[in-house]
Amino acid sequence: MMLLYFVELFELDHDANQKKIATFKLIEESGVVEIDGDHEHAIIKGIQWEGIFDYKYARPGKLHLYDGMKFLENLKYHFRSGYLLATDVEKKVVDN
Repeated sequence: MMLLYFVELFELDHDANQKKIATFKLIEESGVVEIDGDHEHAIIKGIQWEGIFDYKYARPGKLHLYDGMKFLENLKYHFRSGYLLATDVEKKVVDN
């Protein structure tokens, strides 16, 4: 059994309905965040290409998928507008 940490990213569509565009997953042992969702979405491409700022710890530079938990923790600070919203980091136990 392993621990899986995840953050879900939602956007508002044209009818003001929340739509999930991706789930960012981190299996504790791997250390790298994986994306489950629409890899062709402009937001997801931007995250993969450019990374996100570290708003939580205010460190210089950007965070990328390979930054693991620090990346996950910062998603909710990076996406907190009315249009885009990331959840807190959640965890669950999964079988190998």
